[in-house]
Amino acid sequence: MREKLLIIDDDRVFCELLKRHFEEEYAVTAFTDPEDAVKHIRGNSVDVILTDLSMPKIDGLEILKIAKSETFNTDVIIMTAYARVDTAVEAMKKGAYDYIIKPFSLDELSLQLKNLFEKRGLLKENVSLRKFVETTYRPQNMIGESKEMKEVYRFVEQVSPTDATVLITGESGTGKELIARAIHFSGNRKDRSLVSINCTAIPETLLESELFGYTKGAFTGAGKDRDGLFVHAEGGTIFLDEIVDASLPIQAKLLRTLQEHTIRPLGGNKEIPVDARVICATNRDINQMILENKFRADLYHRINVISVHIPPLRERSGDIPLLVKHFLKGMKKIHPRAVEMLSRCNWPGNVRELKNLVERLVVFSDADTIMPNDIPLSETGMPYLTEDDKFSYNEAKRKITDEFNRAIINKALLKHNGNVTKAAEVLKLDRANFQRLMRKYGISSREFKE
Repeated sequence: MREKLLIIDDDRVFCELLKRHFEEEYAVTAFTDPEDAVKHIRGNSVDVILTDLSMPKIDGLEILKIAKSETFNTDVIIMTAYARVDTAVEAMKKGAYDYIIKPFSLDELSLQLKNLFEKRGLLKENVSLRKFVETTYRPQNMIGESKEMKEVYRFVEQVSPTDATVLITGESGTGKELIARAIHFSGNRKDRSLVSINCTAIPETLLESELFGYTKGAFTGAGKDRDGLFVHAEGGTIFLDEIVDASLPIQAKLLRTLQEHTIRPLGGNKEIPVDARVICATNRDINQMILENKFRADLYHRINVISVHIPPLRERSGDIPLLVKHFLKGMKKIHPRAVEMLSRCNWPGNVRELKNLVERLVVFSDADTIMPNDIPLSETGMPYLTEDDKFSYNEAKRKITDEFNRAIINKALLKHNGNVTKAAEVLKLDRANFQRLMRKYGISSREFKE
């Protein structure tokens, strides 16, 4: 759908000129009577209004006032033949996007409108993306109906409206960052930034400057001041994943930040106030790390104001069918037995591992329905099965092998009228081994003699 441009100018010739110039690119409506234009504004959606300032009955500033008070998200550009600074300032104060002084070139105006519509497009994309993110990360829209996950969702709803520091624990792949996002986008800070950093993924020498920033000349290559992630998260949330992997010196600086709500950039000598909610996560045993002097006990008490544990997938296997359906995204169906097999797996990689497997199944399975035999073998050569399933698999494999051996022995004996020596030669087996297999499968050579 083309953008809607409304042109208002009491100069009929000039108004028609502008309409003809822009109607190939935009959906243009033009009025020489501002009263008619006001009726149109009140009855139709308009993206941008291009209006003259000085007109009888209703001037451009009044058009601007009406547009801002009675329409949603309409931008106004004022055209004026009088280059008065006070008029321009007044128009901008009342909400005009910009003003342009007559006479002007049509190319100049075209560029101004192009930039405005591009900006509007980006704003619409940002609004849509934010709505999508907020909807996606609401607890009620997350996947899982098990008792364990309902407790987690209840926790999110309780802590989201607060600014309390949160510690999320759980095995790798359980969705700790997903819960952190749910807390942020369900809370009072959802309109500000959520900044995430994995303390494991960044070398110790860089982590301090990433978190707290640095000043010009703090180290070789620091050519100018740079803000850290705490500054970028101002008013929002900072998510410190795998915080236990931060070094002890960085832990000390984090402790000070949590206590004083300030940071000191690397190489700086001034404290900078910061307002960012802190959410931390780890898949490690922090208490054990404290005993080993690898994590500060005082920092632990600061980040553990409120804590939640995300259960591993093996403890909520009832959620697996829902997760599988979600990850399939309607692209394929899956046989109930295949779902049952997946539900009985231990899933050491948790939800992340399940998601990756389902995505591979969608890509590599040829049929519209994923069958049990589509479940791939793991690195150990066994399917993604529990011990019971592995036993069933081995039993089935043994049965198939026995049936094959029995059939091929019978065929060889039948071809050679029960002659054991010749049958063994055909199968390239020595006579003793061939007879052993005959005894194993209860086969007698007499049955094949004429």
